[in-house]
Amino acid sequence: MLFFAMMVAAIGGINNVLPPVTFSQPSSDVTSPLNETQEWVSQKDAVKILFTYQPERPIIDTFTKLEFSVINMTNNENLKDFDARVVVTNGQRLFKFENITVRDGDFLVEYIFPEDGTHQVITRIDKGADVQVLASFNVFVPHQAPPSLLNPFPNVSANEIESLMRVLTIVISFSIIIIVVIMLRKGKGRKKRNRQRL
Repeated sequence: MLFFAMMVAAIGGINNVLPPVTFSQPSSDVTSPLNETQEWVSQKDAVKILFTYQPERPIIDTFTKLEFSVINMTNNENLKDFDARVVVTNGQRLFKFENITVRDGDFLVEYIFPEDGTHQVITRIDKGADVQVLASFNVFVPHQAPPSLLNPFPNVSANEIESLMRVLTIVISFSIIIIVVIMLRKGKGRKKRNRQRL
């Protein structure tokens, strides 16, 4: 809870003044390791925030799309014309996306996760004094083994490896044939020169 309060302070307004913010509870299981759409509901503001990320299993040091959809629950349509902020943290590092202007209710940010583990994504939605919602979601980044000499492509399927091996076999075979032909031709040239000297 203390950590969540620190995040509120990090997302808070300028000059350390926090306007009134609605805290809500997630309405689904946000601890699932699979990328299922997570939902955060604010009954007070009648706003529902849907969150998902792509790819389904984020890869360290590559961009992951963090996608948000903000829905007005009174008419079940996207909330229009609001400002958003997003903070991503793993408890040690903190990265902020600020001043995001959203016209149609859907927005995304792209973030590079530097390490594996569970990361917290906190978003704040502001629409004047009418709507001020703070929501929290989780992103699980699975552990990824570094490539090794025996398996330089750890995330490649068996079919892709088999296709790659076929191509490499063909390329290596042709390379060997070309090298042998060149060596034979050079050998014949040397024999001719040796005969001419005698």
